Amino acid sequence: MKLSFYLFILAVLYAVSAENLESTDIKCKAKQLVKCQAEYSKCVMKNILNSTTCLDDFKACKERKCQSDNNLNYFEPTKDNVKILGRAKYQDGYLWVGVTDAGIEYTFNGKTTVIDVTADAAAYSEETPAYIGIYADGEVYQKTLIKEKNTEFTVNFDKKGKHTVTFIKLSESERGSIRINEIRADVNKIKPTAQKKRKIEFVGDSITCAYGVDGTETDHYSTDTQDGTKSYAYLTAKKFDADYSIYAHSGFAILSCVSFDGERTPMSTIPPIYDKLGLTFGPNEFDDGTYELQTTPWDLNEYVPDLIVINLGTNDASYFDTIDESKVPSEKLAFIQNYEDFLAQLRGYYPKAEILCTYGTMGQEVYPEIEQAVNNYIEKTNDTHVNIYKFNVQNIDKNGLGADGHPNVQSQIEAAHELIDVIEKTYKWKPNPKVNIDL
Repeated sequence: MKLSFYLFILAVLYAVSAENLESTDIKCKAKQLVKCQAEYSKCVMKNILNSTTCLDDFKACKERKCQSDNNLNYFEPTKDNVKILGRAKYQDGYLWVGVTDAGIEYTFNGKTTVIDVTADAAAYSEETPAYIGIYADGEVYQKTLIKEKNTEFTVNFDKKGKHTVTFIKLSESERGSIRINEIRADVNKIKPTAQKKRKIEFVGDSITCAYGVDGTETDHYSTDTQDGTKSYAYLTAKKFDADYSIYAHSGFAILSCVSFDGERTPMSTIPPIYDKLGLTFGPNEFDDGTYELQTTPWDLNEYVPDLIVINLGTNDASYFDTIDESKVPSEKLAFIQNYEDFLAQLRGYYPKAEILCTYGTMGQEVYPEIEQAVNNYIEKTNDTHVNIYKFNVQNIDKNGLGADGHPNVQSQIEAAHELIDVIEKTYKWKPNPKVNIDL
């Protein structure tokens, strides 16, 4: 341990003495060394008996940054510098991003900007690499899968001027998370984009995540066919020029997802984890330790919606189909009670929010139970700010299917148009006629 510490000190002294002679960006180098030291310290604590690799990692960290961008200034991904989109949490010098369409947005008056990202083990794996979307002045600049643990995404504009950059995670959190470590730009200041007039939160399952939206009916799950910007949820928020937060997990339910043993499947419901940052199958493994989105609290005051759209029940219907018929009546009563309880839970968090309960895109089997739950809740509470809407079932003959029977792009668009119409009629919100959400 002591030997490793002394080696580290020598390494720092060597780095400072050697590179200060060659670089004028002292601030950049100093910040880099602080980050590298922090990573080194955590590594040594985990590998006390064999810390040689920690020194190697430190050297690699030292070389990774500040090599070719001495004209770029560094900015932390905090609310002072960027607008945080969806559920993302700033901690320990980075912004932790997991759920669908979460990320950052900022403006700068320059030409070049770089976003430095670290992926957890699942999010840069060959099997489930995170899918990322980058927008430059509102247009798609890049959509790509993360293939390495550390990635720098560079956005170059043709001309220097005021530009807006949006960086979001298109795939859901079940298959991994990322950290936005820092932003660099050829300016002295970057600014968060303005907050929208209205805020919508969407709570749902794979439909809301846009599972398989870019796939075909013969495809199965993969992160590269999941694009949250093609979800009815994102499109609806876009049409109303509203801020959005999407809290949705594929396979999740109100009571239980599909049963594998005739019983309820544990850890498959949204209400118990609604106040958490997200959910990943397995831990979120980074070099400095192992974390869990589903045990990380989310500060509900960070995003207070004007409207909450719930779209749950599809997986509960699958559950009822996979248990003994004799159990279905009592389990449907439990479903109704759990739905009522979830409405009460949300109302406790957001006393002034409108709540719209939706269901039906992939089947309408449990709509009567949802309707009963909503009516029960309204009768018991006199809460007049809860409404219900039944989606049309996706038109498979006309549109085809996405992966694993999920809505494809056209079906998501049609669901968005339905939701836009009901929001306009129910809440008198006016959609922006200049915003096109069609293909």
